[in-house]
Amino acid sequence: MTDDQRADNPYAHVADDAFAATPRRDPELVKRILDDPRMHDHKDGFQSCIQCGVCTSGCPAARFTEYSPREVARRALDGDVTLLEDDTLWYCYYCYTCQSRCPRHNSVAVINQVVRGMQVESGRGRAHVEMFAEWCGAFYDKGMGGDPHLMFPAIGEAWGDKWTDFMAHLLEIREELGLGDLYPPDDVVKEVQTIFEETGFKERLAAVRGESVPAETAAEEG
Repeated sequence: MTDDQRADNPYAHVADDAFAATPRRDPELVKRILDDPRMHDHKDGFQSCIQCGVCTSGCPAARFTEYSPREVARRALDGDVTLLEDDTLWYCYYCYTCQSRCPRHNSVAVINQVVRGMQVESGRGRAHVEMFAEWCGAFYDKGMGGDPHLMFPAIGEAWGDKWTDFMAHLLEIREELGLGDLYPPDDVVKEVQTIFEETGFKERLAAVRGESVPAETAAEEG
């Protein structure tokens, strides 16, 4: 389309924006999303998305950011590989409003879980999850996680000194109330650690933390 034609056609820029820039598409990306176990109950909804926009209209994250569930659903179904480099997916915090409102029973929240996992695997998404490494480490060590201490200053500012004091004396308060230990018994922790070791959790956690993978693990993978 020439410049003169654009000037004469008020809808030309809309067509250019919507159709001119075609992203690189990869059918394998669609397959990887469909084959993920988390998509088990959402495959039909994903493949039959009608782009009605109901998901975006009710999404709290879309209200305050540039994140759009409808757009993510379309791009995922197209196999748009730019999703693997899109940081806006991390604005989704899994409230599942999109899933509960979708007339086709699609779940963009679950699509995000799958694609974000791919981003973490590639290394791009690690910056978004590294703050939770402390929580994951505690889960492995003690059988139960908790709020990452990295977030404590912000939480304390939001909830005030009462919350800060409560967290500082949590174990003492539990003992006074007769609630027992905060963490599971040692045999349960050992079971959790075995599961994490067998599923490669420790290696993935090390990767998120930017730590080197143990030599024996690298040899096994090689």
